Amino acid sequence: MVALGGLCLVSSSNWLSVYLAIELSTLSLFILVAQKGGSGQSAEAGLKYFVLGALSSGLFLFGCALLCGFTGGTHISYINLVLNPGLGFSELRIPIGSLLIVVSLLFKLSAAPFHMWAPDVYDGAPTTTTALLATVPKVGYFSILVSIGSAVNILLVGALFSMVVGAIGALNQTKVKRLLAYSGVGHMGFVLWGIEVGSFESIQASLIYVVLYVVMSICVFAIILTLGAAKNLIVEFSGLSGRLSVLALTLALTFLSIAGIPPLVGFWGKWLVLLSGVVYQYYLVFLLAVMCSVVAGVYYVRIVKIIYFQASFSLLISSKVLRKENWINLRKALLIGAGLYVIGFTMLSPNLWLQLAHWAGGGLF
Repeated sequence: MVALGGLCLVSSSNWLSVYLAIELSTLSLFILVAQKGGSGQSAEAGLKYFVLGALSSGLFLFGCALLCGFTGGTHISYINLVLNPGLGFSELRIPIGSLLIVVSLLFKLSAAPFHMWAPDVYDGAPTTTTALLATVPKVGYFSILVSIGSAVNILLVGALFSMVVGAIGALNQTKVKRLLAYSGVGHMGFVLWGIEVGSFESIQASLIYVVLYVVMSICVFAIILTLGAAKNLIVEFSGLSGRLSVLALTLALTFLSIAGIPPLVGFWGKWLVLLSGVVYQYYLVFLLAVMCSVVAGVYYVRIVKIIYFQASFSLLISSKVLRKENWINLRKALLIGAGLYVIGFTMLSPNLWLQLAHWAGGGLF
């Protein structure tokens, strides 16, 4: 149902169908987050996600009501045509409706300052649900944000806050899913910056960035599920290079790619977004983005250090001996292999990504 909602959201051109598609995936995620029976943490995460998600949906529906009520239509392109600048008295109500919709979408993208739910929900939900929550909805919400555009520069504010919060918030995390939650907040800052610039090249760069982020997140979560970490602690990766050298190398390359280390593909995605911002003279945002990337690289490199250079604690060794070894199945192996190919070798021939992003970007305008 979550995938079906995402597909409907990407293909929607009417605000009513957009709302129904969002609710189809959101209501399914409400159930999946709280499905771990007997877990108080999962129940807390489900309740928090439900309450804040209901508030976000209410804001979205109220914003749609303002826009559709003023213009007399529900089609997105028709509303954008009617609400062009220079309509006089509409200047009061139009930004309010657009603002409410954009705020709701920023919440669902876990962008700062509307990210407060993400670390607790990511940590409390089952790992498979966390992987679904961190990947599938991103592309759909991206397409709607491109359709509506920026409302009173709130996307730029969200981008700046997201970069800073994502870089600083993960520095003291000890659980990998909470770290990935803050990492996702930071990456959404780069995506929002490309949408805020508003040019075709920046939209194309943001689309490539969000797709690469989804691919790298799928690879990370597939490895986490394969390892079967008991507490999802970062220190559980210690000694991984000695036990499972291939998985250790894949996980290290994935985190280095997420950090934007060249020549991995994550660096290429960040470079495209930064370049599109510099072309349109966003120099201060460029400097902030570079500094946040450097700070965020600290905790990614720390994980690689734990994988290769930190011996396992005695308590972790005993738990690994008592726990049955998880063998990787074919589906996880295919996911990890495809992710590793994209991360390691796409830099050699990026023309396919550029062409696909060009076609997809043309359909969004």
